[in-house]
Amino acid sequence: MRNTLAALFVLAASGPAFADVHNEVLIGSYTRAMRASSADAITNDALGGGVLGYAREIDLGIMPRLQTWATATFAWGQADGTMFSTLTTELTTQTFSFGGRAQYTLFRHLAVGGRLDLGPSRAGLTMKEGTRTLHDSAWGVATTAAASVDLRAFAFPAFKLGFRAELGYTMASKVDLAPAEANDSSMIQLDMSQASLGHLDVSGKYVSLTVMSQF
Repeated sequence: MRNTLAALFVLAASGPAFADVHNEVLIGSYTRAMRASSADAITNDALGGGVLGYAREIDLGIMPRLQTWATATFAWGQADGTMFSTLTTELTTQTFSFGGRAQYTLFRHLAVGGRLDLGPSRAGLTMKEGTRTLHDSAWGVATTAAASVDLRAFAFPAFKLGFRAELGYTMASKVDLAPAEANDSSMIQLDMSQASLGHLDVSGKYVSLTVMSQF
């Protein structure tokens, strides 16, 4: 009986050591450098914002130390600017993306990875001059490819917590924007109350820093 209890105690104590992480959540921020002429006409600032993400491990058994994940991410951003000295602009974006990540553990506290995803993306533009406000928004598609480095402050078999630095490129489809003043059915829309800006391209390189937890 004493031997049986001792064996059960050893198995219970060693059980968590064989556990593995299967979920990941992350939160952080990013900065994207927009270089298209259409974006430069609106703002000289970079697009900055936040990111939330969730991932679920999919064990493909490719090789030891290599994990593959299905990912879902929501990112939002904003950049302010000025046109013609007196016209202020505010560019906002929201992106929902789905894809995959491969991650290789070099050491217990260090891992490298790569990510590829795509999804719907919305761009909105608000232009203000005095009391006048013009606005328009449109949906498109954004694709992101990135490489990452994870520094894990805690790296237990069943729980990991650390920071992820990511460098990548987001290619966004061009959206046609024509900001107009808000009106109702009793108002007549005048040509001078609407300004067509053509196709807006918010593609560019970006860098992000997030806090991630795997469990």
